[in-house]
Amino acid sequence: MKIIESDIINLFNYILNFIQNKTGKLKEKSFLLSNIDFFILFSILLTLIISTFAPTGVIGAISFIVSILVILKVLITKGEKIELEKCNLFLIIYLLICLISCFTSSMPIQSFYGFSKTLCYFAFYFAMCQFLKNNKNFIIIILFTIACLISIESIIGIMQNSVGVQNIATWQDTSYVNPEDVLSRVYGTLKPYNPNLLGGYLIAGFPAIISLTAIYFAGKKYKSAAISLVLLAVSSLCIFLTGSRGAYLALFTIFLSVFISSYQIVFYDFNINSLKQKWKIISGIFTAGVIGFLAVNHGILKRIMSIFILRGDSSTSFRLNVYNSSLQMFHDNPIFGIGAGNKVFREIYGLYMLSGFDALSCYCVFLEIAVESGIFALIAFLLFLYNIIGAGIRKFVSIKDFSSKAVLFAGVVSILAVMVHGLFDTIFFRPQIQFLFWTMTAILTVLTREEKMA
Repeated sequence: MKIIESDIINLFNYILNFIQNKTGKLKEKSFLLSNIDFFILFSILLTLIISTFAPTGVIGAISFIVSILVILKVLITKGEKIELEKCNLFLIIYLLICLISCFTSSMPIQSFYGFSKTLCYFAFYFAMCQFLKNNKNFIIIILFTIACLISIESIIGIMQNSVGVQNIATWQDTSYVNPEDVLSRVYGTLKPYNPNLLGGYLIAGFPAIISLTAIYFAGKKYKSAAISLVLLAVSSLCIFLTGSRGAYLALFTIFLSVFISSYQIVFYDFNINSLKQKWKIISGIFTAGVIGFLAVNHGILKRIMSIFILRGDSSTSFRLNVYNSSLQMFHDNPIFGIGAGNKVFREIYGLYMLSGFDALSCYCVFLEIAVESGIFALIAFLLFLYNIIGAGIRKFVSIKDFSSKAVLFAGVVSILAVMVHGLFDTIFFRPQIQFLFWTMTAILTVLTREEKMA
């Protein structure tokens, strides 16, 4: 990912250098400031940990501490500079368009409230980028923490399934399903309790476990690798038990990405015949195992098949109604949208809804962006995704270091999987998934950084 150079950024860094020369000695006299990197890391990990159970306000407050500490570090550490990656230029444009949409909204107060949440997530992301670019050694610690959180939530989910948790909302249409095939959809500890939210959360962090498993095997740490393999199986099972069809499609995307990535490594990086044979055998066993698992789990198989009956499933039919109404909303507000946030959406959606049921959102990330902030915001966000994913894939193919490939894989596939799930759900806008998503995105941004443009 190329770094963009401009006179504005150079001027900002000149001013920053002046401030650092004045405040540099403060770092030597303060315990907090002299160990600020560890406090920032602790705040990042705490944000990720408490997101599994804490209210939204608490999660946001802790994430805000991360941003404040990073700003403080930049102000007192000589040599710290602000740099703008190409992908982040599109993200800034996206933010500016969202801000304009707040002013043009018919509900500006509610829109600014929604925009403040977006600003909180992006501040966390930019802080992570600034912090990790000089602390790449912390990336493995962050990935390990994410893997642990995903594993814990998965174990809790499986325990919920074993006791047969009661549905706390109408989450699936059971009119065409035999009673013995109805899933007890698990929801973990994430608030508000919702299996789609748990499915999206597990999907966002699942690639971190895959990455660590690969690194352990490459480093011949077979005990750790075996434990990671078990946790991969546990997490996969829990994703199925959420009954989230969007998560199923995202999980398929992850498995397909593993297949393609491992093929590239085995057949191009190593190019060893014996390794190729082992890859073919393992791939065949894995495919047969997944097919066999689905064949004996009728409830999960029925849930997957319900994806294809469209209007025959009430949940899918409801989403199709929401899509139709949302497209009409976009048609009437194509440039800057209706304004940011679900508060605005819920009020205006009532004027367009096709059924008597309210909707919290568009149930599609990309449609949601277009409805809230208009076509240009959507284009900016898509360009951001295109640049960051493209940079990650190019770096993955070009480098030979296996551990670096594994971490790059985690970043790229986490973004891809969340966006696939986001095609059919708006769980992306929940803080638990947002902070996890932007953490993985920041890791990928840092690992793909290159020299400045001439």
